[in-house]
Amino acid sequence: LSKVEAWPRIMAPIAVTVTVVIKEDMVERFLEVMKEDVVGSLERENGGCVRFDVLRDPSVPNKFMFYEMYVDSDAMARHKETPHYKAWAQFKEDGGVLSQEAVKFEAVYGGGL
Repeated sequence: LSKVEAWPRIMAPIAVTVTVVIKEDMVERFLEVMKEDVVGSLERENGGCVRFDVLRDPSVPNKFMFYEMYVDSDAMARHKETPHYKAWAQFKEDGGVLSQEAVKFEAVYGGGL
């Protein structure tokens, strides 16, 4: 098998996309919170989070999408117990998110790990 074909058989990677619309007056705080979440996820979770991208819609400056990938569902669950995730949860609790849609995916093909 190629690396691309073998990858999901070696691990059970799971990904999530999250699309959010942020209150316009809270975008800067959102960006700070997400930067900490990305850095904490990639640098402090002992390899459980293997990718975390935050993307902005160029036509709607307060609309964002995150793409997160974890080695398995246990790693994703551990992520939700971290201080950097809890800062994101607090931001939501503070009313910074106008709408949110999250979708989980299982990896079929991939690479780069």
